[in-house]
Amino acid sequence: MTLLSHSASNIPAVSTTVYDSQSGIKNEFGRLVHAAIINKRFCQKLLKNPLNSIEDGYCGESFHFSPAIKESLRFVRADNIESFCSQLMQIINSHSIAEKALLNYN
Repeated sequence: MTLLSHSASNIPAVSTTVYDSQSGIKNEFGRLVHAAIINKRFCQKLLKNPLNSIEDGYCGESFHFSPAIKESLRFVRADNIESFCSQLMQIINSHSIAEKALLNYN
C-alpha cells in the first residue's frame, strides 16, 4: 500500500508571482492612514484638507502620490477615518479600472 503523502512529495512546488500594479498606491495610502491613526491632530487635518496634509507630510516623512491621485483626493470629504478610507478605496479602484482600460486599448 502506497501512502498518498509519498507520491505528493515528488510533485515540484509551483511558484506564481502576481503583479499588483496598484501596490505602490496602496502602500502609500497605508502610510497615510497609519499616520492618521497614530496622531489625532494629523487625522483631523487630513479629514479637513487631504491635499495640504499630504503635501505637508507627517513627522518629516513625505507622501508620494501622482498628480492624478492628488486630483482625486481633492474631492474627498469625510467626517471620520472610516469614511476617508472608504473613499480612498474608491480612488484606488477607479485608477485600477482606468489603467486596465488603457492597457486593453493599446
